[in-house]
Amino acid sequence: MARVSFVLPVGGGGGGAHSVVQEVDAMRDLGVEARILVNQANAEYFRAAYDRFPWVAEGGMEAFDGNRHLASLLADSDVAVATTNTSAHAIADTHKSMRGLGFRHAYYVQDYEPLFYRAGSTEHALAVASYSVLRDCTYFSKTRWLAGMVEATHGHATALVVPSVDHGLYRPVRRAPGALRQVVAMVRPATPRRAPRRTLRMLARLAAGEFGPVALTAFGCTEEDLAAAGLALPDGVTLLGRLRQQEVAELLRATDVFLDLSDYQGFGRTAAEAMACGAVVLAPRLGGASDFITDGESGFLANTTDDAAVAETIRRMLSLSEAEQRRMRLAALEAVSGFTPVRAAISELRALGLG
Repeated sequence: MARVSFVLPVGGGGGGAHSVVQEVDAMRDLGVEARILVNQANAEYFRAAYDRFPWVAEGGMEAFDGNRHLASLLADSDVAVATTNTSAHAIADTHKSMRGLGFRHAYYVQDYEPLFYRAGSTEHALAVASYSVLRDCTYFSKTRWLAGMVEATHGHATALVVPSVDHGLYRPVRRAPGALRQVVAMVRPATPRRAPRRTLRMLARLAAGEFGPVALTAFGCTEEDLAAAGLALPDGVTLLGRLRQQEVAELLRATDVFLDLSDYQGFGRTAAEAMACGAVVLAPRLGGASDFITDGESGFLANTTDDAAVAETIRRMLSLSEAEQRRMRLAALEAVSGFTPVRAAISELRALGLG
């Protein structure tokens, strides 16, 4: 029986971790010995974030303390899968800690991480180098944009796999007619590429009534996080803070319009999850969201670095008639309906030569 180990040195709660957890869960249901290896510093947070999966506490997630310990945990694996640039380096370093390790290498590219860092920085150099440190590596990603970035920049063929959304959490529910349209945005002041200032500017314009009457909600940070970044929440916007996955799903099920004004998105997980709940979404034109959003049909795409373009798109979204909104909701639901963890797991196993 194949044994696949995903090395995921994070505390959980983010989109990339959600993908790995729900896809490992599906692999395990398919009879694959799939597990997640988390660094010791993050293990407690990870267990708490995913305590709804019994296998996380029952050996399907293991903690490693340093690369020598990681090497010992990987010794009986058939495939070791990097999920971040730091995990690619950690897997490469295991061969220095223990001779004779026979597992194959794979890299689940969930974002193009060199874009996270200032060019010339040590972090940027490590992110770039992560695409060359694993011998005979299988690369796979869930959007054409990511696959194209890896292929064009590093020369690696990159398999396209199916994204996953937890449709048990993210699903449409019946909505009360006649209420104000619920507009929701995620604000991440610590992550510049998520454009927190731009998002707050647009929320302020919405709150001022520029686009008509709406109810506004933001999540992803606290007021203290905003203050530390020199930002403030506009009057008229409700801030829910940092939410667990189940809480995000509950919010999105009540959302009419979801705004992701990031500079770009490698995938656009929260937009896809909002679509799975029946929301009309706006996502960045740059990146992977165009794989599942057809502009003006299943959602909207915009040059999010241009405030005028964003404002015009929001105006279009909020001017939709009830019939137009219903058609777009159905198109959005259909567009992401195939993003199931089982289909994602099968596509990854095939990319790894295990299916």
